Amino acid sequence: MKFLKKYGFLFLLAALIREISLPFFLNFFNEIGKHVWLLSELGRPGMPLQGAFKTWEIIDGILFILAAPYLYTRYKRYSSKLAAGFGWLVALYGIGDCIMTALFDYSTNYFTSMTAFLHAFGSFLGSGALLLINLFLLLLARKNQQSKTFVGIIFMMICSIVAGVLVEVKLFSQPLVSGILQCVMLDTLYLPLLVIAVKDTLLWIKKIFANFKS
Repeated sequence: MKFLKKYGFLFLLAALIREISLPFFLNFFNEIGKHVWLLSELGRPGMPLQGAFKTWEIIDGILFILAAPYLYTRYKRYSSKLAAGFGWLVALYGIGDCIMTALFDYSTNYFTSMTAFLHAFGSFLGSGALLLINLFLLLLARKNQQSKTFVGIIFMMICSIVAGVLVEVKLFSQPLVSGILQCVMLDTLYLPLLVIAVKDTLLWIKKIFANFKS
């Protein structure tokens, strides 16, 4: 646990980079994206990259869970209860939006089977957790009078909500456009966490070089 509290930012950084890069590695923006509406459809039975998608998401879910103790340690100086909630939300995102959506197959009708319902429930759980994570960071930025960070997070959340609404109403008839909007919806909510992970990683690298020079 001490290792996770100290170096969990590396797991968080790895998880976020993997999540953002997943569509590129699975060829989502090329041929495959012309035929599927959402990223989750890559894990449907019969899809050529079903196994790769499921394995990728399970690994990412585990990485998010491993990053939770670090986030608690990072923010407990502000409030131990809020920090604990923040850590649990990150773990919940890994469980819901990554592991559950990988284990249970996607369906356009959530009530056709128990697996379809559990997939939808996991996705809903994860998306809610990710929104609450950004809300936590927003409140923290306001408390610390970090106006630029505050405005940046609000902008990212608005972009995510707009993209999510456009995906749900299916305003565009092209599956690829819907897939891109889903990526925008997720990636804009990943960015605040990514900034934190990159910042702490750079500080860690800087300390290594400082110790090496001394």
